[in-house]
Amino acid sequence: MAMIFEGETVTKVWKDVAKHLLTCREKSDFNLILEISSPLKITSDDRIIMKKVDGAMRIGSKDKLTLNTVMGTIFPQSMYKVYGRPLMYEKFLLALDRGRKKGGWGTYAERMMSRDAKDGINTINPLEIIQKLQDNVIGRNSYRSTYELGVADPEADLLPWPYQEDIGADLPTYNPTFDSNQLYGLPCLSHISFKLIDRSTINMVAIYRSHTYCERALGNLIGLAQLLSFVSKETGLNAGTLTCISTYAELDVAKWGGIAKAKEILA
Repeated sequence: MAMIFEGETVTKVWKDVAKHLLTCREKSDFNLILEISSPLKITSDDRIIMKKVDGAMRIGSKDKLTLNTVMGTIFPQSMYKVYGRPLMYEKFLLALDRGRKKGGWGTYAERMMSRDAKDGINTINPLEIIQKLQDNVIGRNSYRSTYELGVADPEADLLPWPYQEDIGADLPTYNPTFDSNQLYGLPCLSHISFKLIDRSTINMVAIYRSHTYCERALGNLIGLAQLLSFVSKETGLNAGTLTCISTYAELDVAKWGGIAKAKEILA
């Protein structure tokens, strides 16, 4: 049965879920729904927890992950601050090409910004859903639920993947190449949906098929909040709620150095 965790800030709700997972027999659970009312807000207490998590990640991660690294896979906030839209797109994709690891699938941000067009030659930028939102705000008819970002790629994601711990599979039904302009119609982040509320506010929903709460989830959630902030600023809409659905959630305590360290951080 699904469980709902509600709160004001990203860090507060993430912590509640992590503490729940700590009590689970296998430190994992299914269908956890995070409802965050003020995702752009960061309190002083939030910053203390973020610093502790970042420190544990730096020590425990084989890939030397940090909160900023994980956040950047969702949205390149630092580049946006420097270059703005649309130059950020070009700068980010260029930097990614230069630093790409052999055999890597890329980042969520890359998939949001560059996908093959239906002609097989050109590319499209799904994140420019921003224009679609703006048009609907001022248009005669205001459609509330036609703004989707598909971040799964069936052609790439159905290939054999070397990580044994990867759990589940995703069958995406939304293709931005064909569907981004329609009003109807192996990454762990499967899908992102925006909802236009009263022509003034944008809500966001993210669906994860598999979510590790020590090494990834907090950075993921902050990155999603930054993405929501970006869409809000560029459309002139208010940033509303952030909902995250972890269809499978795991507290991967080994990435922090064990249960004792996890309990210390979550105390």
